Amino acid sequence: MRAVHLVPAGVVLVALGAIGGVAQLGHPAAAQRPGTPGQVSSPAAIRQVPVTAAARACPPAPGGAAAPVALLAGGAGGAGATGKGQVELTALPPAGVPVHAAAAVRAQSPGALSLLTLPTAKAAGKQPATGAAQGWSVAGGGAMAQGLEAELTQDPGLASVRCAEPGSDLWFIGPGQQNGGSQVQVDLMNVDSTAASVDVSVINDGGQAQAGDNNGITVPPHQTVTESLSSVARGSSVLAIEVHTSIGRVAADVSAESHGVTGWLPGTAAPSTRLVIPGVPPSGSTAGLFLADPGPSTAKVTVTAITPQGHISPFGSQSVDLPGQSASFVALSPLGGTTAALQITSNVPVAASVVVPGNSGPGVLTAATAPISEQAVVAGNISGDGMTASVLLSAPDAAAQVRLTEIAPASRGGTSVTASQVVPVKAGRTLAAPVKAPKGAKHGSPFALVITPLPGSGPLYAARVETQGRSSVVSIIPAASALTTISLPPVRDSYDAISPYPSSPYPSSP
Repeated sequence: MRAVHLVPAGVVLVALGAIGGVAQLGHPAAAQRPGTPGQVSSPAAIRQVPVTAAARACPPAPGGAAAPVALLAGGAGGAGATGKGQVELTALPPAGVPVHAAAAVRAQSPGALSLLTLPTAKAAGKQPATGAAQGWSVAGGGAMAQGLEAELTQDPGLASVRCAEPGSDLWFIGPGQQNGGSQVQVDLMNVDSTAASVDVSVINDGGQAQAGDNNGITVPPHQTVTESLSSVARGSSVLAIEVHTSIGRVAADVSAESHGVTGWLPGTAAPSTRLVIPGVPPSGSTAGLFLADPGPSTAKVTVTAITPQGHISPFGSQSVDLPGQSASFVALSPLGGTTAALQITSNVPVAASVVVPGNSGPGVLTAATAPISEQAVVAGNISGDGMTASVLLSAPDAAAQVRLTEIAPASRGGTSVTASQVVPVKAGRTLAAPVKAPKGAKHGSPFALVITPLPGSGPLYAARVETQGRSSVVSIIPAASALTTISLPPVRDSYDAISPYPSSPYPSSP
């Protein structure tokens, strides 16, 4: 097994893809009529309201270096977002380390992709705080909260990891020391005004692992806490990491260092009996599947590859058996040169991700995601000078129609230029669609990509893949929903209006 691709990162790229005309694209569940459990009211009873606040947290740049930032706010075609708003990037200094936090960086340019620079953390004395793990809060307000996305990128503006959304239960799965993850750490970032209490659990080849005192970690408000997981990575081929909060919420990112180069494990969907991993590009050598079963029962896992030709079974009729509370690596060499998404089904919930060969023999990771609701944004993309970007679109069930919109700074006039295309994805198929900077874009500038399933489409999964030369994979970013609107159910005089279990067997109070 080759080592995971470890990409140097030093840029954050933020995108807000508020695309006009997609506000009604979500598919909210219908609300119940008062007093009639099991029946539904008119869809008009559910209100669609604009997103007015959104938060992300970008992990510390390796070595505590300065990090340029690129921001995009507004819509395609130069329409822009309606109303006013602001995006503010605020330092989350390392807890317990005497540093002077950098001043906030603000952006108020709807519809324009621009690069900013985040300063490095400074020690309380005269010298830079070398290696200080200072994260960054990315807070969008008003119209500029719509479609918020942020990514840490390399200097040219190529995304290497999405900045995380705060939550209470976050999962990562990737290589241990035997597969290139020798120095592994998790950055816990608190964007809120109250402290969070965090437990970090790890499963490796040997089962549940202990990595020091990783229970009850306190993450103070607006600060970053970094914990090493290198001791549990040693001697293992795979790590499955759960970040769970008992108080508050955090954003988390996991990095791995090998031979002085740092890379990232993308967050993966929580364990489930059905997962889809998009963005498995063609490769001439062995790709690999990381699996983890956090429960007590043995998992019987079936793997189906969704390809341009339809469904294939890499392991034939056989299932992969995984004991409870264990993790494993499985080679995927039968995929060969086929573009695919992987559909994972199991009798008990499992977590999964895929590593594929990359530049100079290493590999890059893609992870399980949810289907795109409304739209997804990948902010840091580049094309030209030997680099090629494409988006892998997969429709496991019904067919989909997808609009792809590229947005980039214009070469003249200080505005943005856009281009778009609509591509069909057949049911049960994966399609690779090339994307590039629009005509008239500033030479050498990154561009943003907005992925919008059109009305009537089936569930759609996607990932952006960057390659160098003919087939050397450099970066994969699994696409996640970046909402511009949310659905509000009607409010009525019943506990059912707020209960997540409207069909509860317990009667409501009169």
